Amino acid sequence: MVTKTLFGTRVRRMLIMVVAAGVAIVVGYRYTHTPQYLVVETDPVAAAAGKALALNGREGVTACVACHGANGEGNQELGYPRLAGLHPKYIAKQLQDFARDPLDVGVKVDPIARDYEKTPRIYKDLTIYSPGIRKDPMMNPIARALSDEEIYSVSHYYASLPFKADPEPVDFETLERGHELAVRGKPEYLMPRCNACHGPNGEGFGEHFPPLAGQPPRYIIRQINKWQNGERDNDQFAMMKNTANLLTDGDKINAARYYSNKSYSVNQE
Repeated sequence: MVTKTLFGTRVRRMLIMVVAAGVAIVVGYRYTHTPQYLVVETDPVAAAAGKALALNGREGVTACVACHGANGEGNQELGYPRLAGLHPKYIAKQLQDFARDPLDVGVKVDPIARDYEKTPRIYKDLTIYSPGIRKDPMMNPIARALSDEEIYSVSHYYASLPFKADPEPVDFETLERGHELAVRGKPEYLMPRCNACHGPNGEGFGEHFPPLAGQPPRYIIRQINKWQNGERDNDQFAMMKNTANLLTDGDKINAARYYSNKSYSVNQE
């Protein structure tokens, strides 16, 4: 009886050790390897050209590192976003939207004909949804000064950079409320959970849904404010605009601080 019990105890210990080792391997791999869906292909030639612009700028264009950090890590205190590891098409779209004239909606309307039956009817999504507008006193003139080739190059440069964020300490109540928004949203208001678009851990997904983890909380809150007041309106079908309008000031802080508590890394090299 004693021998059987002792044998059973040893087996349980061995099973526990095997399971623990397996979990350790999985967790270790998760935090040292970038998930395949987060790895994006970049153009090395374009990235090299983009590096020169990012580090040194040129006449009429301030060097990107002045605000976004020496390695595209952003600025936590001032709330400038990190660019390292973001999808190149996402970065390019944001620059194009910064450069766009707010009155240019991309639709050409011919003068109304005297014979109303000959008046052309125009049906386009762009007459309903914004093609992409971002207002920022610093970024608007910079983006307008960039050529298409420069936008392409600098986007691929930052997309090629690795990034690692260390989690910030956050009080339990804020984490709990932020977690609720991330995994549940506000179904009573038909607001989807943040993770539905921005990934299970806020790491982003593809070219349309940027990461929230690893971004300065000040930046996240500032962008939500801009969605709400109309200074930013550049997502397809107004998904984020409609979501932002359902967030309270407390929600913004809780969500931003929750994602700042996440471990996050992208190794593109």
